[in-house]
Formats: sequence, structure tokens, C-alpha cells
Amino acid sequence: MDSAEILALLARTLAQGQTTGRGTGHLAARLCEACTEILGAEAVMLTLTSAAERLTVRTAESAGSAVAQIEDLQVVLGEGPAELALAEGRTVVAHLDGHDTDAAAFPMFATLAAAGDGPLTVYAVPMRPSGHVVGVLSAYLSGGHLSRPLEEAELLADAAGAALLGDPGTADLSSQPAWPQQALVHQATGVVVAQLGIAPADALAVLRAHAFARASTLESVVDDVLARRLVFSALGTA
Repeated sequence: MDSAEILALLARTLAQGQTTGRGTGHLAARLCEACTEILGAEAVMLTLTSAAERLTVRTAESAGSAVAQIEDLQVVLGEGPAELALAEGRTVVAHLDGHDTDAAAFPMFATLAAAGDGPLTVYAVPMRPSGHVVGVLSAYLSGGHLSRPLEEAELLADAAGAALLGDPGTADLSSQPAWPQQALVHQATGVVVAQLGIAPADALAVLRAHAFARASTLESVVDDVLARRLVFSALGTA
């Protein structure tokens, strides 16, 4: 298929979702569902990124799943197939069974992800609707392969990225609960900056390290910092 045919397929799949009652949510969530169906994946997550923030959308069905945990692990560690796809602008196929050829690029992630329940394959496909990377489409399978060749998956990722960038609702984080609350991450980072007197990048690293140390998510640590249940000081945490 060429790009025009992929766009037509995406449009048809979105329209079918409307007729079956699955097309009532935010465009980003509907795109996840459509891409999941087109690629024959078990779940698809879409991430938009910029120098200032990172926004990831997932469907309600994937919340709390092994897939969501893998996504959270990448955010906490700052490494993984999606991170590599974003950094290098190429598709990364990671087999989370301890035998991945790209594992050297994300050793800690590979080790922790391989300890999960059963093998899982991640297809991290950069979204490049205008020629430069604006995000990544992450497709997850527990076995087999995508139902479309990688070339078509890349065209689909570009189409999804273009749709997200052109959607006015994408910029309105409050309208979509599935978007992680990046503003809260920034607030918590600022709190840690004030508590420890360190740079923002180092404060974010502290938050990620704390989430990793207690086997939690970054969002959970952020909530505790903002609620003052977790306070950092030069002498430790309280």
C-alpha cells in the first residue's frame, strides 16, 4: 500500500469505529484503537514529544495492563524501544525475552521488561508526518508478527502523527484523561528543585530514580511529591 491507501484505510477504520460505538472518545484514543486493528496488534500507544513535554495516549482497556507497565517503565528509566526510536528516527523492534539485538542500547529496560509475564514484542515506529520525528507509535504483541509490513506500519505512524498534530483537542490536555498529566510532572520537578537546590534535569532524574527504586510509576511519585507525602532533602527523603 502507498500513503494514500493507508490514509484511506485509516479513515475507513475510524468510520467503522463510529458505527460500532467505539468512536465516541477523543481522536487520540480512537486512533489508538484504529491502529491496533489495522496492525493486528494487542495494543497501540501513541506518543507526541517536543523539547518541552511528552504526551502519551492509551486506550482505557490497556490501563493497568502489562503494556501500560512497559510504557511507564520507559518513562521512569528514560530508555527503551520508544526512546531509541525517538532518538534515532528509526523503527525499533524489541523482543522482550532477553534476546533482543538492540538490548545494548537500553540494558536496564531490557532486563526489567524481560522479567514480566511472558514474552512481548514491541514495534516502536517514529511518526514523521512532515519529515522530522514528532513522536512514536508503539505496537505490542505477545506472539507472532504485525499483520502489515513494517513499511506500511511506518506510513500508518506518519498518518496518525499528522492527525494528532492537526487535531485541536490534542493541545487541550484537560479534555483527555488518558494523556499523562505532564504539567504535574513539571510542578513536581519544580518542588524537587526547591527542596534540593539542583537543576530541573537533575530533579527529574531524582523523581525517575525514586520511582525505579520503589518499583512504582513516575506518576505515583509525582502525586506523592505534590501531596507532600514525599519530601526530598539533602539528608534523604521523608
